[in-house]
Amino acid sequence: MSHFTATQFARSGVIRCDAAIEDVFPLLCPKREEEWVPGWECETIWSKSGYNEEGAIFRTRKPFGTELYWTTLRYDLPQKAIDFLIVAPHRYQFRFTIDLHVEREQALLLTFTHVFTSVSDEGNQFLAQYREEDFAERLKHLETLLNHHLKNITT
Repeated sequence: MSHFTATQFARSGVIRCDAAIEDVFPLLCPKREEEWVPGWECETIWSKSGYNEEGAIFRTRKPFGTELYWTTLRYDLPQKAIDFLIVAPHRYQFRFTIDLHVEREQALLLTFTHVFTSVSDEGNQFLAQYREEDFAERLKHLETLLNHHLKNITT
C-alpha cells in the first residue's frame, strides 16, 4: 500500500460591491448563483426553502467539470457570515467562508477564504495546479458578475 500525504493550503481575497447586505446575502447561495453566474448549474439535494440555509446540501458540476457537494455549516445574516464544507469525492475538500463587512451604506466587502485539503494522490495533483493567480482571477470575475447583477436588479 502506498503512503499518501495530504496537502493543505489557503486562499483568501476580497470582493467589493455597492449594495445593501440585505440584497447581497441571499445571492450567496449555490442555487441562487444560477441567476448571476453564466454557465453555473446547481442541484439542491436538501433544503427546507430550496435555497441556502444552515444544513442545506447542494451539488454542482458546472462550470468547472468537477462534481462538488456543498454543505452549509453556517448561514448567519446577523453575524454576516456564511460557511460551507465542499467535497470533491475522492479528491479534496475545502472549507469556504464568506465574511461580510459593511464598509458604508450601500457598500460591502466580502472576504472569501478557501482552505483546501487533499484526500488522495489524485487530489494532490489537482490542487498542485490551482495557483494563487487563478483564485484572484476568479474572485475578480465574481465581483464583476455580482456587481452587474446587483445594478440590473436595482435599476
